[in-house]
Amino acid sequence: MKIYIACLEAYNNGMLHGAWIEPSADVEELQEQIDAILKKSPMPSSDEWAVHDYDGVPNMGEYPDLKDICDYVELVDSTDLSQDCLDAIIENVHGDLDQAREDLERVIGEYHEFRDYANECADEMIACAESGSGSEFLAKYFDYEKHARDLRHDCTILDVSGGVLVLHH
Repeated sequence: MKIYIACLEAYNNGMLHGAWIEPSADVEELQEQIDAILKKSPMPSSDEWAVHDYDGVPNMGEYPDLKDICDYVELVDSTDLSQDCLDAIIENVHGDLDQAREDLERVIGEYHEFRDYANECADEMIACAESGSGSEFLAKYFDYEKHARDLRHDCTILDVSGGVLVLHH
């Protein structure tokens, strides 16, 4: 996870000066990282900067609020989900990091396809019923396809590179 910080005074004078940094989750530390880049600028007294590229961080524009970058770093640090899954959640909530934090609490898991999750749920229900009589009947005639269709209405399903990420509504 990196961002490219560019010195705007150098850029506006036809020179490229900047550096890739791994942003801190602390606003003051991130500002210190940016100040260190500007201090090394070939242009004296440089104080304006922009983000010219993102790597592993959603594009927040050239002039992002440092708090937004730090909030994203903190969010990444707080989860075991893959970058792809986290990005899918953030994209689904249109970049609202507070909502993304809430959605992280609703994650059920990542599956090859939604039907894998639905079948797992059905198998658990059937296994619970096995303690009573007639469990063979239930397992034999259970309609997995209809169960998956109905269960789909109770979940948020996000496409990710490995399949789907399933969240409770």
